[in-house]
Amino acid sequence: MTRIWRRAVLPGLLALLATTLVPAAAKAQPQARVAAVAAAPATYGVRPATAQAPDNRPNFSYSATPGAVVVDYVAVSNVSNDPLSLKLYPNDAFNTPDGGFDLLASSAKSVDVGSWVTVETGQVEIPGRSTKIVPFRLAIPQNATPGDHVGGIVAALVTEATNADGQKVAVEQRVGARVYLRVSGDLLPKLSIDELTADYEHALFGRGDTVVEYTVRNTGNVRLGGKQKVTVETPWGSGTAAPNLPDLPELLPGNSFRVRTVVPGVLPAGWLDALVHIDPVAAPGPQPRAVAVDASVTVVAVPWLVLILLLLVVALVLFLLWRRRRRRARTTPEPEPMPEVEHAV
Repeated sequence: MTRIWRRAVLPGLLALLATTLVPAAAKAQPQARVAAVAAAPATYGVRPATAQAPDNRPNFSYSATPGAVVVDYVAVSNVSNDPLSLKLYPNDAFNTPDGGFDLLASSAKSVDVGSWVTVETGQVEIPGRSTKIVPFRLAIPQNATPGDHVGGIVAALVTEATNADGQKVAVEQRVGARVYLRVSGDLLPKLSIDELTADYEHALFGRGDTVVEYTVRNTGNVRLGGKQKVTVETPWGSGTAAPNLPDLPELLPGNSFRVRTVVPGVLPAGWLDALVHIDPVAAPGPQPRAVAVDASVTVVAVPWLVLILLLLVVALVLFLLWRRRRRRARTTPEPEPMPEVEHAV
């Protein structure tokens, strides 16, 4: 069976769909580009609701103890004129490489909050210009670990398309609403900086750029963003900071984000220290304060111009000494030979 693409909306779209309806854009299979879709993308959305109608919550957010059961409702709305048959399922969330929020593909197996949610029906038939309210149940295991568990509830439309080779492929268009669950217990807000590297891009004359790369990991059990600062310092303490360094995206527990930044105009001072400082930023709500994290790495920045000038000076001094010795050798007279003395026998 043809594998269905795991997402069909722009990165970060799931964050907005909790309050708005958006068109669902189709994605093709990685091995076969879709040339045309059988029908225009439908417009539909999902959002939190009461048993009677959609409400104003931006997402599903709960605080509970292990073993608790939460019953809630999701509104699935069809803004199109034609009826839609939509799949409805929960799944775990993760951070994309660019730091965005996404949910696992429908074919992937959830192991966290996505596996704790059960929707009343996995298939929803919605007439045009209408909304259906679907109950769901969140059952938190007794052994659930403390901290944040993040997932979402997805409404997906599966259509058929034709790829560039004329083959029929299945395309899944999907939108969703986030589910944030905080399980009571010891909270540990913590970030780490790993795989820090620095590379000085040499400039023969003047200053050069230092490329700094590192990975920020959420090694705690709550959601965290962060304000970051990267500075490159010379041996005598002067520093140059990376300009316009953006804040870290919100990282889910266990997820990571790779950062690459360029610190321009750094003097090649022989040895440079690249310093990274991050102040964690927590999601709203009471929790322990996260401690700032720091990391550093040393990079060699050879001052080629200084070395060339030094070599020229040394070469000039050696040449002058050599020439001086030659002059002395030419002006110093050779000693006269001693006269021979005859001895009588």
